[in-house]
Amino acid sequence: MHLLKKAFLFSLILFTTTFTFFSCQNSTQEIAEVTKKDSIFPTDHGKKVEILYTDSGAVRWRLTSPVMNHYTYNIKDRYIEMPEGLYLEFFNDSNKVKTTLKANYGIRYEVSKKTEVKYKVVVTNISGEVLNTEQLFWDETKRKIYTNGFVKITTKKEVLTGTGLEAEEDFSEYTIKDISGSISVKDDDKK
Repeated sequence: MHLLKKAFLFSLILFTTTFTFFSCQNSTQEIAEVTKKDSIFPTDHGKKVEILYTDSGAVRWRLTSPVMNHYTYNIKDRYIEMPEGLYLEFFNDSNKVKTTLKANYGIRYEVSKKTEVKYKVVVTNISGEVLNTEQLFWDETKRKIYTNGFVKITTKKEVLTGTGLEAEEDFSEYTIKDISGSISVKDDDKK
């Protein structure tokens, strides 16, 4: 009986060791893939994220996004990716929203302080002027927004179209580089 117990115990140890050895084989390969020297993956991931930027105690802008991925490993300029879109509000000195920006995708580089937004980009300023484009860049240091792509600006009096734009970050002043059209908007109140 003692010999039967030893045989059973030996079989159990052999089975466990073999099972463990073969079950870890794929996991080891996956670990090697993830830890490769040139791998880039998010170090932080968040849902329904809000970022407030303040200066001297005043809120300057608020960024919200349904999904944010923060990349800090194996890259020169850390960045936050917003693959499901974003909504950005700029505030004036009275803490009132002066400009909004909405896009279906965004990426913000932390060191260079530059943001790229694209896909159905809409910027609206305090005067009600609306910018539509497919790609826009924001340079936080220079406090400018710009694009080389097609733009459409709708004001109370006209619709402007063109290629390329440079503007203040609050979209209060702007220059279209190559205007291709201007359509006057009929004022229904002056009939």
